[in-house]
Amino acid sequence: MLNHADVENFYSVHSIKWNYIVKRAAWWGGLCESRTSKNIKSSLRKVLIVITEIEGMINSRPITYVSSETEEPISLTPAHFIIGKRITSLPPIRLHLDSNLFQKMLN
Repeated sequence: MLNHADVENFYSVHSIKWNYIVKRAAWWGGLCESRTSKNIKSSLRKVLIVITEIEGMINSRPITYVSSETEEPISLTPAHFIIGKRITSLPPIRLHLDSNLFQKMLN
């Protein structure tokens, strides 16, 4: 354990100052907390999208022999056991673009 005096000395040498939120005024730190939670949620959404894409790729690979002849039935994939059919593509992404996006980019 560090001595309390050692910690205070370290903080004073490196000009570290702590600002605490008053216990009865928790709304003082709301802006910082909301920005942090927004960044975390955005990052987690991106990770979830990547994991979903990886899952789709893994579940769409064939687990039986793939024939080059068109008369043969389609090969089995893990998706056949999970959802009952072959995964052909990922669901469409819904984008909400600003109408003035290109004008903002040009300026």
